[in-house]
Amino acid sequence: MSDTEEDVLLAQFGLSRTLVLQWTAISFFGFVIALVGFLSLYYAATGDEGATNLNLGLAVDGVWWWSLALSFLVFIVLIAAVAVAHELCHGLGIRAFGGEPRYGFGVAYVLVPYAFATTDTRLTRNQFLVVALAPLVVLTVLGVPVMILFELPWLAVPLALNASGAVGDLWMSLIVLSFPAGVTVLDNETGVQIYGPSGTERWETAPATVVWDVLVGFAGGVILTALFVGILVPIVLSGTGVDALTVGIPDSPFILFEFARTNGGFSFNVGSGILIIGAGLGLLYGYLRARQRATETV
Repeated sequence: MSDTEEDVLLAQFGLSRTLVLQWTAISFFGFVIALVGFLSLYYAATGDEGATNLNLGLAVDGVWWWSLALSFLVFIVLIAAVAVAHELCHGLGIRAFGGEPRYGFGVAYVLVPYAFATTDTRLTRNQFLVVALAPLVVLTVLGVPVMILFELPWLAVPLALNASGAVGDLWMSLIVLSFPAGVTVLDNETGVQIYGPSGTERWETAPATVVWDVLVGFAGGVILTALFVGILVPIVLSGTGVDALTVGIPDSPFILFEFARTNGGFSFNVGSGILIIGAGLGLLYGYLRARQRATETV
């Protein structure tokens, strides 16, 4: 889309340390949730109970470290392949709207590698949304039927990787959705610039913004709860002489953890209750952030 003389730079958004941490947390949690979701979908369609026993490694005469190394290598190859397919989908979307895509790789804050597909062409808000969400939608729509029809449950792994890799795309989509449809968007390697008529305002408490805050709170809440319950709690309980302790309702989704002392040490299981805690923390975080933004705009 060509620039117009009336358009001015309204806002620009890029990576920050806080945002990188948010992306990482949501990507990690999103991969786990997406993997469970795709495998559940495969099981529902095929009835294959063995679908949950995925093994990406290649065991060699029972040598555990060799199997671990091969598993890691296979996983890295899968990540690279998914990244290429993901960015090509972005590129096809850019070309569909008259842009010329550029591809590349980078590292955010020395630790987090990323791939990108960008263009020097401004897109309308809705065009940008199509380009941003194309990999998530296209690869999922194509991959799920292939996984089910050809009975390839291992495809759930690259599909989950693609879904978790769309976190940045989701963030940018939610950002531009907080602006009116008449704005234009210029993408770059690590963020976006929003252009529009002078005086155009962003809706700071837009539902899209709240959704992101809830996702951040949910992922962060689950991860922090899992670390606390899975590491600190068993250490404390084993050192205090407690024989057994269950928090939550046994044999239900509301179980948080079960601890029991055994002859050789102790057993400890974390339940799905951490998801409920994470959901509650996510809603609380989203509410507090919305209140904060509302106060800042007064």
